[in-house]
Amino acid sequence: MKRTISIAALLVAFLVPRADAAFLKTVAAAQKKAKEKNQLIFVDMFAEWCGWCHRFDKEVVPSEAFQNATDGMVLLRLDTEDGKEGTQFARKYQVASLPTFLILDSDLAVAAVIRGYAPPARFAEMVNGSVAKYREFEKLLSQETMHTKDYARRLQIAREFRVRQSFDKSELRLKKLATEAGVTPAIRDEAYLELAVLYLDQGRHADVLKTVSDFNRVQKDGYTLERARLVLTQAYMAQGLYKQAASELQSFKKKFPKSTLISQVDGMLPNIERMAAATQ
Repeated sequence: MKRTISIAALLVAFLVPRADAAFLKTVAAAQKKAKEKNQLIFVDMFAEWCGWCHRFDKEVVPSEAFQNATDGMVLLRLDTEDGKEGTQFARKYQVASLPTFLILDSDLAVAAVIRGYAPPARFAEMVNGSVAKYREFEKLLSQETMHTKDYARRLQIAREFRVRQSFDKSELRLKKLATEAGVTPAIRDEAYLELAVLYLDQGRHADVLKTVSDFNRVQKDGYTLERARLVLTQAYMAQGLYKQAASELQSFKKKFPKSTLISQVDGMLPNIERMAAATQ
């Protein structure tokens, strides 16, 4: 009897597919399929040590709710610690905790990011809600050329592209808003700030400096410029240029003594000054 049960169990193991059977294993395969079928890509970022990842695989993936929510999507599973594509993806999309799930378009731009475990029904709601918001963005984008004078709408689209890590598309739009005649000063200023943040996100620190310098030539004060100056401080910090970062904050205090950001600057400056002194 024991032998019969063992054989039956073995047969079941071969006949019942693993929960990840529907998941592709390479980015190239997923992207190819997504382009052929005009579909989004659902990416499960996992690691073998992640207990919640295994629970998701066991409880959520086989559920009807998940299957319905991801119907019409390409499924991709990547190990964040494989030292290959999974690790590269985790770095590129700033995956700092697991489980994390990405919904990408066929060009690998971010449609949505879902972090953490949720039971099947709730997880399906999160997927559906995220896709619905992305479809709204697609609709907004489809009307872009109809609203060339709607500078706020154009800024919204550019910002969305930045958040979705379509940096080239965001940069093109932000540069136009920063320099195009007729753009209101408030939108122009936000475009400069968004450009600085975009370059910081990409580690393009020289471009951060140039953008903030250009901004400072067209605007001498205001909350948006103040925020841009703090982005410049972050760029210095990211390069280990603590002396320049400290100097920037000291200059900030002199130039904007009544800024609502002064308390934030005061909290940062002593520590940065200590780091600057330690590296001399």
